[in-house]
Formats: sequence, structure tokens, C-alpha cells
Amino acid sequence: MHNCHDVVIVGAGIVGLATAMKLTEHGAGLKVAVLDKESQEARHQTGHNSGVIHSGIYYRAGSLKARTCLSGARQLVRFCREHDIPFEVCGKVVVATETEQLPRLQELFRRGQANGVPGLRMLTRRELQELEPHATGLQALHVPSTGITDYARVAQGYARVFQNRGGQLLLNHKVLDIQAGGE
Repeated sequence: MHNCHDVVIVGAGIVGLATAMKLTEHGAGLKVAVLDKESQEARHQTGHNSGVIHSGIYYRAGSLKARTCLSGARQLVRFCREHDIPFEVCGKVVVATETEQLPRLQELFRRGQANGVPGLRMLTRRELQELEPHATGLQALHVPSTGITDYARVAQGYARVFQNRGGQLLLNHKVLDIQAGGE
């Protein structure tokens, strides 16, 4: 039997599944399929990353990357809450251990503020020791909005939502060839 889809996405990682989920979000009537050669979602990059929920301090102020990073982090945390996927907004500190690193730390603070990263603050050596006793440095940037999650679990959550909306997840389907063609 020949299946016909409006959209076929190759790869059941976080990007492919998030895209598929968004395509089926508002009942647009699209027939969407996600194909992957593996037996389960997130078997490659998605399942092997650090799990960091990025804050947006590293991107140029006002850039599309900065805006999407902040928006994406908020959406990700909301999705995790709604679907009982473990996450922790634990924050992080970026530490300058040498005098030459202080201007870069100030630039990260400036970028973060310009991008609207919530709760940023510069820490003195003493404040750093109080917050993170095992860290030493001249000065630090506290980024409380950074977090961690398990992106393989997030991808599985995206897959469930996608399938509940009528999407087709086709695992163990290796793409061997793609040809341009007409109707």
C-alpha cells in the first residue's frame, strides 16, 4: 500500500520531531510523517548532547539566535512541565579566573542584559564563593535561567504529541534515495 504525505521529515531527533509537532499543532490537515532508520527516537545527536537549556548570553544582542534561544527555553520548560519530563532550572556561573578574561565576562553580561536574559548579575569573588563554594575566580556572571533536561525524553514527548495529532512516526525506515518528481 502506498502512503501519501504532504510533508515527510527525515530524522526523529529533536529538530525533526519539534518541526513535525509544530506542523500538526493547529489541525492544519497536513499528513506528516517522520522517518528514521533507528528503532527509537533521539538515537544520535539529540540523545548524546549535554542536556543544557541555554540562556542566550552568548548570542549577538538582538539577533534572531538570541530571540529564538530565549523563546525556545521558555517553551521547552513549559513543555517539560506539561508532559512530566524531568528538568531543572539550576543556573550556572561563568567564571573569570584571569584578568584578561574580565572584558569577555563583561561582554557576556552586556549581551545577556540586551537580550533580556532574566536575573543576570555579576558576582564578586566573595559572592561567587558563597554561591558556589567549589569555584574560584576573580569575578563571575551568575545566569540563573540556565537549566538542564534529558533531550531524548523531550524528543519522545514530542513524538507522542505528534502521533496523538495524527502524525506518523516510522522508525526502522532507512531512506535510500530521494528523487525529485511531479504529481
